Amino acid sequence: MTTTSQYSNISTVPVVSKLVRAVGVPKNRFNQFGLEYGRLLADDYVQKKLLTVKYTGKGRTFSVSGKGSLDLKAGTDKVERPVTSSEIKITTNFDGRNLEARFDNKGGIRLWGNVGTYHIGRPVIVTTKVKTNNTFSNWSGNVAAEYEVNSANLFARLDIKNGNIPYFSEKNIFNVDKFQLGQAFKLNLQSYTLARYNFFLAYRERDFSIVAEHTSRNKAKFELGKLILAATYKRAGDEYVLKGSYRPYKVEQYRFKVGAVSSVNKNTTVRAKINNNTKLSLSARYRYNSNLSLVAGTQVNVLNPSSMVTKKTVPIPLGIVAEFSYA
Repeated sequence: MTTTSQYSNISTVPVVSKLVRAVGVPKNRFNQFGLEYGRLLADDYVQKKLLTVKYTGKGRTFSVSGKGSLDLKAGTDKVERPVTSSEIKITTNFDGRNLEARFDNKGGIRLWGNVGTYHIGRPVIVTTKVKTNNTFSNWSGNVAAEYEVNSANLFARLDIKNGNIPYFSEKNIFNVDKFQLGQAFKLNLQSYTLARYNFFLAYRERDFSIVAEHTSRNKAKFELGKLILAATYKRAGDEYVLKGSYRPYKVEQYRFKVGAVSSVNKNTTVRAKINNNTKLSLSARYRYNSNLSLVAGTQVNVLNPSSMVTKKTVPIPLGIVAEFSYA
């Protein structure tokens, strides 16, 4: 048990910077729990653009990554023209603290920093983030803390959004034997209204899991949002997922998806999923070597196969993923 004297003794953890690799921003998003079914149903290999190029370079204390895309979009005159987008992210380590900067071609700027790890009985990781644009006309930012105990992860964050509106968010995930429970709340500190109230309960075996999740919708008052029931299953290196959802506020209240991820060999992975509207997504990733991968995918309505070759859907959007490592 932690004593009062331990809580009063707060100190940073010394880190030797030259031995620490830059790891980037934590993946703990406050509006998501990172559940397995979401990863399996993600369009990781289905490219939304005509051509997508992603690259990553890693060194001893830094990493550089980015992506660019080329697409065709119709303007007001109904004529399709090339449209490009790009972003670059630089992560480095300074005196044992990870720093990250991200820039995009729309003028967006995001700066993130790991303030440090502090001991308050147990380690507490403190981070901060600032978002703005190249004219510095819009600002937002937050300060977050993560506290881990034996069977739980506790997260808290204070945000200042555009218009200087403050929000307080907290997310807790608890582990009890084979069960996992999570909850997340977001409170508007100006109007004292709930902006988020998400929950989940999961049961996991070695090769099987089932989860029930609630995702809030109304940001002004507490009411029933989207309900999700999902299951995952692993067998012989392949992964399968089933997801059903109920949205009382939609005309189409019930939806479901079935998906599978299969490793054909050590270099090739294929994905397939279909939803209740018979939209089938197919994609594949081929790892050519340690530095280069090719990804491709398409979507088609099974009941209307001609949709794959219309102007609204690119038959086989192509992606290129390059990864490089430096000593």
